[in-house]
Amino acid sequence: MKTRNFALCALGLAAAITFGGAATASAQATSQTRIPVRKDDPAQQPVRVDTVRLQGRTDTVIVRTRPDTVVRTVVGPTRYDTVTLAPPLQRLPSAYFGLGVGVAMPMNNWRNTTKDGFGLQAQAGWFPNNGTIGIRGDVNYSWLNKRETDCKPCADPRILAGSLDLLARFPLDRTSKLNPVVYILGGGGLDKIFDFIPYRNSDNKVVTAGSSTQLSSATVYPALGVTAASRGTKSMFFHYEGGAGLDVTLGGLHAFVETKYSTLNTTNGNSHYWPTIVGLKFY
Repeated sequence: MKTRNFALCALGLAAAITFGGAATASAQATSQTRIPVRKDDPAQQPVRVDTVRLQGRTDTVIVRTRPDTVVRTVVGPTRYDTVTLAPPLQRLPSAYFGLGVGVAMPMNNWRNTTKDGFGLQAQAGWFPNNGTIGIRGDVNYSWLNKRETDCKPCADPRILAGSLDLLARFPLDRTSKLNPVVYILGGGGLDKIFDFIPYRNSDNKVVTAGSSTQLSSATVYPALGVTAASRGTKSMFFHYEGGAGLDVTLGGLHAFVETKYSTLNTTNGNSHYWPTIVGLKFY
């Protein structure tokens, strides 16, 4: 029995030794195998040409516009911008003429023999376009009245005067339909006096008007002592004057009112009177 077991162990040991030697010999044979290495010249290797073909492709881009609404919110008080259109300016005349009627009032001591009367006026003037300074000529006819209680036989005195004046005008509101314009004037002219009634001035001199002085007044005012010799022969007189006026537009009509103070160079002293005229201008 023991001899059998011993024999089996010896056989197993021999088999293990034999298998291990065979594996080692096989590994040595494998490690001693040489791997062939070939070194080729790169210049001798064929060049491969790769061809890239590009195909043109048309891309269509469609842009769609979308209206965007922006809503702005304002915090705080709202400010309103108001645009005011100015009304048109009213016209200022260039060339014009006018007609008027009014009163004529003797002044100072002249009123001792002569009363107020009425006056007529015709005028024509010119301003440069919208200008301030202009020129005007006018003719005034003043019909004064005698004092009947003192000189019944006397005739009513009359004055025919021609004037040439410079004017300066000042519009007050050209946007108004009334278009008010204030003007001042100054100048002088020549006068023809009819049936002048003499009077005594503040210098105690008897004032006459040359050959136009009425002799009949001597019988009424004996203290005056007016004779043909004392009255003189002068028939034309000159005057100087200054005044102011106002132009307004009334429904398409151009009305005016003016007053001026005139000084006549009568004999032995000047005589003053004050015509005031209301009328219409046309242009």
